[in-house]
Amino acid sequence: MNIAFGIIGMILSFLLIIYRVPVKHFIGEIGWAERYFGPGGTFTALLFIGVFGFILSLMIMTGTLGVLLGGFVDTLFSSAK
Repeated sequence: MNIAFGIIGMILSFLLIIYRVPVKHFIGEIGWAERYFGPGGTFTALLFIGVFGFILSLMIMTGTLGVLLGGFVDTLFSSAK
């Protein structure tokens, strides 16, 4: 199941990177992105979201995310055991 989620996430992230101009025209400007990244910040934010989503999907697919966050999550919820 993780492989399917990873592949779907990678495809969607890749499509967001390629089609960020039509996506920006569809959703409009993102206020915080324009403020922090300057003019054209929405395009930059969509690019960052796409790259981050691709890396996150790759980590989910390979199981690296669980290894990376396993110790952190165990530390937070150790009292629940």
